[in-house]
Amino acid sequence: MEGNNQTRYVAVANDLMDGISTGRYPVGSLLPTEFELCELYEVSRHTVRAAITQLQNQGMVSRRKRVGTRVEAAEPSGGYSQSLASVADLVHVAETHIRDVQDVRHFVVDITLARRLGLEPGSHCFCMSSVKVDINHRQAPLCWTDVYADDGYAEVIPLARECPGELIAALIERTFGRRIDAVDQQVRPVQLSVVLAHRLNAGPGSLGLNIIRQYRDDQGGLIAVSETVYPDDRFTLVMQMKRERRG
Repeated sequence: MEGNNQTRYVAVANDLMDGISTGRYPVGSLLPTEFELCELYEVSRHTVRAAITQLQNQGMVSRRKRVGTRVEAAEPSGGYSQSLASVADLVHVAETHIRDVQDVRHFVVDITLARRLGLEPGSHCFCMSSVKVDINHRQAPLCWTDVYADDGYAEVIPLARECPGELIAALIERTFGRRIDAVDQQVRPVQLSVVLAHRLNAGPGSLGLNIIRQYRDDQGGLIAVSETVYPDDRFTLVMQMKRERRG
């Protein structure tokens, strides 16, 4: 498997999740041993243990000494759960979310929106609004997403309809050659409006998770901004922090 250890353990965890959800590892069965998983995925024991920890955090497996890792549930207990460690991980998440475009509008950015999202006041932008569903759970809407970008990139609007599993920022990257170097992310709780709750089949006034992501190039220039709202039972954000290594 390619990539750094963070990307590797996410890839291993995702493959194991797929194996559990498809019945390759049925509920009640034991996963292969750490040694067997190391050989299967050609990764280190540290990578395998980190992947198993992700599954534990999602309530899908339990670990017991002298017994092994037991499959407890076919799906994450808290709805959709994802560990994000890199831009590549974020792109992978987008590939599992199918975009159903609801509206596209063109407008001039006012000061209030500029301050909230980091856009340039007075600039001409488009906003694509969509409902997204998990490719493995199409029956329920997963989230509502508004993506904002400069009108100069409007060429990607039809591409976004043709490629529902690709990030709009990634489409801009591919079409205009602006490489995504970093993603700044803000996460905060919100209360769902009546309209948004209806669109997401959630209870009016229920809590949700609001995530604003600013996609930037290597000079810090803004490529696109997305604002996503998840009902609180459909997304768990898992992050890992590491101690800095001093030379």
